[in-house]
Amino acid sequence: MGADHRMYPAPWSTLPSFIASDWPRYAGEITIEDIARSFCAANRVVDGDILVGASLGGMVAGAITRIRHIPQLYLIGSAVHPGDVNALLSALHPLAKIAPIDLLRFSAGSIPADLSQMFATVDASFLRAMCAAIFDWKGLGMSDTQVFRVHGLHDHVIPPPRTADLFLDGGHLIAMTHAQECVDFIRANLPPSPSASEGNPATETTN
Repeated sequence: MGADHRMYPAPWSTLPSFIASDWPRYAGEITIEDIARSFCAANRVVDGDILVGASLGGMVAGAITRIRHIPQLYLIGSAVHPGDVNALLSALHPLAKIAPIDLLRFSAGSIPADLSQMFATVDASFLRAMCAAIFDWKGLGMSDTQVFRVHGLHDHVIPPPRTADLFLDGGHLIAMTHAQECVDFIRANLPPSPSASEGNPATETTN
């Protein structure tokens, strides 16, 4: 949940009209739906966009399908219900209110890895709020959006669901570690390109 556009390395940019979006500046949102509305406004998500979301980004993208007409949603290591999240994390999430997140961010920043650097810069208030929001979320629910799930077989944050459209031999960060496989799957399932005047951007949420 602390990732930014760097969650989507080079292969992702080969998708048609792909946009890797950062989280909007945190403004006190406390629910997944709040973040979805802020994301739509900040990143100009419009009817007809195709969404890709990893982890928390997938949950927010799911909420966006209730705000905009989204023909397709690709969930990359994400959830369709709070019950999908690791049971231990679910039990421990109230501790986020007292956990020393600022210290954890500082420590993460000392590790020379893209993901750690992303985590080091994220707003601690956003992290605390989202730790609670995930488990208050009502889930994806029914939608006219065509939903695809791509999941890592060794994901310990959101354990593999019983069924998915594609399982990959990876963990929770398959958007980064298995970028090419994810992109190939999405490209194979995108709808036929509309006329140039209509456009068909593929907008992506972050982790």
